[in-house]
Amino acid sequence: MIKSPDKSKEKIESMFDEIAPAYDKLNHLFTLNIDVRWRKQIVKHISVNNIKSENILDLASGTGDLTNELIKLNPANIYAADISSKMLEIQKNKIRYKNLQLIQTEAQFMPFDDEYFDIVTIGFGVRNFYNLKESLKEIRRVLRPEGKLIILEMFKAGGLKTSMFNFYFGKIMPYAGNKISKSNAYSYLFNSVNSFFNVKEFTELCEMCGFETESLKNNFLGIVNTFYLTKK
Repeated sequence: MIKSPDKSKEKIESMFDEIAPAYDKLNHLFTLNIDVRWRKQIVKHISVNNIKSENILDLASGTGDLTNELIKLNPANIYAADISSKMLEIQKNKIRYKNLQLIQTEAQFMPFDDEYFDIVTIGFGVRNFYNLKESLKEIRRVLRPEGKLIILEMFKAGGLKTSMFNFYFGKIMPYAGNKISKSNAYSYLFNSVNSFFNVKEFTELCEMCGFETESLKNNFLGIVNTFYLTKK
């Protein structure tokens, strides 16, 4: 049985502050840079479908890899929000865009007006939310009617290929990641996926919180998926 990891505000903030300096390097190393393509596909989807993108929130933005892609849409306002001040510091030094504002906040208690954003994106962040249900409701609050929520995330899955991936993700990656980052955070990341929802369960939760699944893209073995959701 997989023990659910500690997702308290203090634990998550401290852990991501700790690994911030090595975060970009390790992410790209472990995914062989495939994660870059997944983020680009999100921006392409927004552009091709002519989705209104005047006001964007990149939630759990980390060091800004997805934010950096989203600014190519030339939004009038884009906010990058994260619980970790150290992650935001790195993003501040990495991205230069006049309409970008960085803000440290929890997902379930955001300081934004009702129905302000056209799009909210979350790249590899929802499984770290302390109270996911309340966070989804808060995201719905800040989205305009029929606004879009786009979530790129890793989900629990099954099958032989998944078992092989889990060996890599559960044994090799945590060992190397913990050693390089001098933290046990990469052990947490594996546990956070295996104690998280599968795709079907997550779809049901989103619908319960007031979102309709527009489309779902399986990026890798049913583990890495992109949800395209609309506020109902």
